[in-house]
Amino acid sequence: MIADVHILYQSDIFRIVDYKCHCDICSLSSPEYNDSFCMSFIRKGFFEYRTFKKGHEVHVGRVLLSKPGYEHVTKHLDGQPDITTVFEFKPSFFIEVCDHYKKNAGWFLCNNDIHSVLLSSTPELEYLHSVILQKTHIQPGSHLETDELVMELLGKVMCILGNEQEPAGIQSTIIRHHLVTGEAAKEYIMDHFSGNISLQQLAKHCHVSPFHFSRIFKSIFQLSPHQYLATIRLNHAKMLLETTDKPVTDIAFNCGYNSIEHFATAFRHRFKKSPSGFRIRQF
Repeated sequence: MIADVHILYQSDIFRIVDYKCHCDICSLSSPEYNDSFCMSFIRKGFFEYRTFKKGHEVHVGRVLLSKPGYEHVTKHLDGQPDITTVFEFKPSFFIEVCDHYKKNAGWFLCNNDIHSVLLSSTPELEYLHSVILQKTHIQPGSHLETDELVMELLGKVMCILGNEQEPAGIQSTIIRHHLVTGEAAKEYIMDHFSGNISLQQLAKHCHVSPFHFSRIFKSIFQLSPHQYLATIRLNHAKMLLETTDKPVTDIAFNCGYNSIEHFATAFRHRFKKSPSGFRIRQF
């Protein structure tokens, strides 16, 4: 078997698939036909995704969007098989996606000459992706909650699609030797963002020097480790304000802030509302 494919969640309009490839040689796959609109988040590994007209270098920190009705091939390079979360939307729903988002993203969705596109992911997207993965492992889970989170994730991806060009490639030496550094760092931040993470902790966890770590991280994610961590914390705080009645002070400390004043300032800068004002607006 060249891959493990597990359906993590299924609704009336989409399913979430955990795809773990076992390829360890740099071979080109046989042509495959995509019959769903797919939104793929790469958690580990590196591969090339090629359609008739274009190829993409896909790795952590990227989101691959592929439209139905086109053939593609993949090629795994440097012995780095991928682990990917794929959101597969039914063809009937893709028609609704095209209609709903054609104003901002029609250049891709409604253009038959563009089969796929690669986007830079963001901490907001990765946080939502992480939350959705956690929800799929909770049984029994709330179908409505998971559906809403996936729709929110899709909406954020469509907003990025309307404003962002395809990301520039990263250095071949980083692809060959240091993608695993970015993967390990992102996973560590997601698991420990409520703690007081230091540069030395991250670098040690990733088995590289602090001097090289920041450069590697920024080249992959286009943000410094501190900026990435701060965005994850604030998005978690936003979700807690929306979905719980926890006091703002407790939320601040749960998200890794030692000072309520610092938290309030950072939250206002990010979301243009104070934490209390944001919560009032929700109700």
